[in-house]
Amino acid sequence: MDHTGDGRADGIYTFGTSGSVNYRPPSELWGDDVGYGWDIYNMTFSPGNLGGDVPSDILARDAKGDLYLYLGYPSGKLAKRAKVGYGFDIYTAFAGNGDLDGDGRNDFVARDKSGVLWLYKGTGDAAAPYAKRTKIGSGWNQYNWLISTGDVNKHGRTDLFARDTAGVLWQYAGTGNAAAPYKPKTKVNGGPQGDSRGWNVYSFLY
Repeated sequence: MDHTGDGRADGIYTFGTSGSVNYRPPSELWGDDVGYGWDIYNMTFSPGNLGGDVPSDILARDAKGDLYLYLGYPSGKLAKRAKVGYGFDIYTAFAGNGDLDGDGRNDFVARDKSGVLWLYKGTGDAAAPYAKRTKIGSGWNQYNWLISTGDVNKHGRTDLFARDTAGVLWQYAGTGNAAAPYKPKTKVNGGPQGDSRGWNVYSFLY
């Protein structure tokens, strides 16, 4: 999580089985609990900053499909949640950590149950942090994991990784164009078997 806007990670959140949330800066062996009761959520992720400030924020979805925004502070603490959407139970995966359309605001993508990928453009407004969704493409159910860690090839645009059911990892390089935010996919080599295969040995990618 980048809380200072310098492009470097300032700490990590971990979620306990009892619903607690712990934040640990890289300089500390143990962190501090910054939240409780998060076991009501079936999805949590950070697209970076959505509220218009500098620190990274967190989105969380409950079993009803309601979406909540937790604004982050430089210390790693989180503000009181604010409901920012409903009906998000139609989605099976979320990803995003950076600007996808070149407007300087963080965006995120969501895959629905039929395999369609949708773009939610960030607004920078904490009260309404994203714009109406736009369709990116279909066929994304071939993947069992989606992840975005920001710009990985130093071209100034946010990228996306997707792992298919055979264990192959694919990169979708960002374009900065909201109408077509990703270039055609390319295989990622250097996996557990020395090439693009074998990424299914991992139970979690982040």
